[in-house]
Amino acid sequence: MRFSRFHVGRKRHFVFLGFEFYWGTDANGKARLRRRTAVKKQKATLSEYYQWIKAKRSLKLREWLPQLKRKLLGFRNYFGLPDNSRSLSHLYSYVLHTLYKWLNRRSGRKSYNWSDFKKMLTYYGLERPRVSQRFIHVDWYQARV
Repeated sequence: MRFSRFHVGRKRHFVFLGFEFYWGTDANGKARLRRRTAVKKQKATLSEYYQWIKAKRSLKLREWLPQLKRKLLGFRNYFGLPDNSRSLSHLYSYVLHTLYKWLNRRSGRKSYNWSDFKKMLTYYGLERPRVSQRFIHVDWYQARV
């Protein structure tokens, strides 16, 4: 498979350590190596979070929501690259909707409306993930000097 900066696009990509590497263009139109969460890894992670929240829903929130916070923080620390903000926000919104769904199925009536749910999230400190690393662009000719 040919993988070079002269063939920009996602058609030619490779997956390594949970990331999909592909060539894209930056704001100036220069070719730049980009990374995002691999599709297979993203789907597996979403499924894992769904099953984990479903299994923990009947326990006390103070027991397992700090664990969920640490899980999301770990995912953000590993996959929080500048090119990967879309995958991070998709994971976070998926986890929120899954959490909202399963917490409202704990009894015969709804436990939370959306505003009370948001208050509960701020109480436990579940915040929207941000990109944790800055991208430092070094041209190949600068690195040789």
